Amino acid sequence: MADEKEHWNAVLAEILLSKKVGVTHIRLVGDLISAQAQLSMGMQGRAGLSLAERADIAEELLMLEDAYRTAWQAVVAATDIDQRVAELHRLTTALSDAVEGVTVVARRYGIRSEPRRLDGER
Repeated sequence: MADEKEHWNAVLAEILLSKKVGVTHIRLVGDLISAQAQLSMGMQGRAGLSLAERADIAEELLMLEDAYRTAWQAVVAATDIDQRVAELHRLTTALSDAVEGVTVVARRYGIRSEPRRLDGER
């Protein structure tokens, strides 16, 4: 029987597959997945992280995730083009904040994290 829970990256997959978003959103989703992967690999390699530190990391990441989930839901719910454009700007901000937030969290715990921007910028 298949697990009924939503995959933790389901919202990012929805954004990637949506015709409502632009190149900037696709790039930011890629950047976010890269940052999350670097953090995850770093956490596995660092035996020095306590359970409390791991819980703190998870809590911070959940707040970032909630922000871009909420922004995405607003894009989906937008009823006209003007509203959608405004919500897409909010989504851009939420995704950018998530990329930066994951990187900051990683560095705080001594985990190397360099944003891998698809446009080549840092």
